[in-house]
Amino acid sequence: MVFLKYFSALTILTAICLHALNVHPLNVIVHLIGACTWSVVGFAWKENSIILNFLPQVFILGGGLIYNYLF
Repeated sequence: MVFLKYFSALTILTAICLHALNVHPLNVIVHLIGACTWSVVGFAWKENSIILNFLPQVFILGGGLIYNYLF
């Protein structure tokens, strides 16, 4: 689980860099991957603050991708 935590952190940092450079939609996809993996970590640790932060991001980012590319 420690590997997943560091992978998630690096993924979110990469997404932030991509956001700053306006690399769309890759920035959203990378952020979605990071939010998903952080959500898994939060559930595994039973850490509600991590779940509260990242689980909504999964739905927001995923919904945004679906809206922009399927409709």
